[in-house]
Amino acid sequence: MPFFALFIIFSLLLAPGLYAQQPSLFIEERQAIVKDIDKFDWLRLSSGEWLKGEFKAMYDKQIEFDSDILDTLFIDREDVHMVISGKAHSVRFNDGSVYEGALLIGPDYVQVGEQRLAYMPKELVSIAASADNVGGAWYAKVGLGANLSRGNTEQTELSANVDIKRRTATNRLLINALAARTSNDEEVTENNVRANGTFDWFYTKALYFRPVFFDYYRDPFQNIDHKYTLGAGLGYYVVDTQRWEWDVGLGPAYQRTQFSNVGADAATSNSSTSVYFSSNMDYELTSDIDLNFDYRFTLAEQAAGGNAQHALAGASIDITSDIDFDISLLWDHLQSPIANADGTVPKKDDYKMIVTFAVEL
Repeated sequence: MPFFALFIIFSLLLAPGLYAQQPSLFIEERQAIVKDIDKFDWLRLSSGEWLKGEFKAMYDKQIEFDSDILDTLFIDREDVHMVISGKAHSVRFNDGSVYEGALLIGPDYVQVGEQRLAYMPKELVSIAASADNVGGAWYAKVGLGANLSRGNTEQTELSANVDIKRRTATNRLLINALAARTSNDEEVTENNVRANGTFDWFYTKALYFRPVFFDYYRDPFQNIDHKYTLGAGLGYYVVDTQRWEWDVGLGPAYQRTQFSNVGADAATSNSSTSVYFSSNMDYELTSDIDLNFDYRFTLAEQAAGGNAQHALAGASIDITSDIDFDISLLWDHLQSPIANADGTVPKKDDYKMIVTFAVEL
């Protein structure tokens, strides 16, 4: 750490035009930065302003920085002149190289630990907490929604969703779950759960391997008691800009379905191999509004209900730095629903809108 602190002082002294008119103020701030290097991270913006807090990560050409006074900030990478962090981070570059250590990033150099690297800042792909500081790589968001009616009609609509992410410079883990339940005059009219998770390993900036993904779905009103899908595949970022991110995935899968109730001569479950295609798109409409569209197509046997499609279009509106207002429109389609024991066939399509208030943990 002493070497790292000395290098910081040296770099600050050479920073072009930095407090050229106020040397005493520069010395005081330099001493404050070195003194607190173990406690705080520092950002110097292109405007010359300094921010003190915690450097969280860099993804999608944005730096996430947590300030005690300003809360969580998302700053475009091009607006950051210098990054100083004494904590260990994992840094990934365009060619797939990964380095771990303290950070010192300037306008035309990158230092990780005590090593000055032969890379330019524009070659950075991502920065995340290192294996020694995994707590900083986690993100969780929990949302709850309710609609209650009492009087001539007693109706209760409840929904909940969970979104969990863990990101490092080389891989990511994504887990999300969504549940909805509606009862009308004590009769349940909707009760479904969907949960899925993926683990991706980045080979290049655009190409990633998906060693495993899973999907669980339950909807008794579609005659599906439990449906499990387990698979693997490849993914590719079609678009990866500051505001727009779109990746697609493809691969084989194994699927098992247990039906809620069927006729006496019908099978109660089905297992088969399948193929899936997925598309995930995120777009930053404004600094406070994010849009997303997710789609998945699964090729399956007729005995399992045939091909299945799932789509979600949503908007997340920031109310505060930690609280969001989320609106989601969902569509589920099953090509050939399996008939119930009484011979009725569930509808092929289900639509729903879910409104929740979500808290980022």
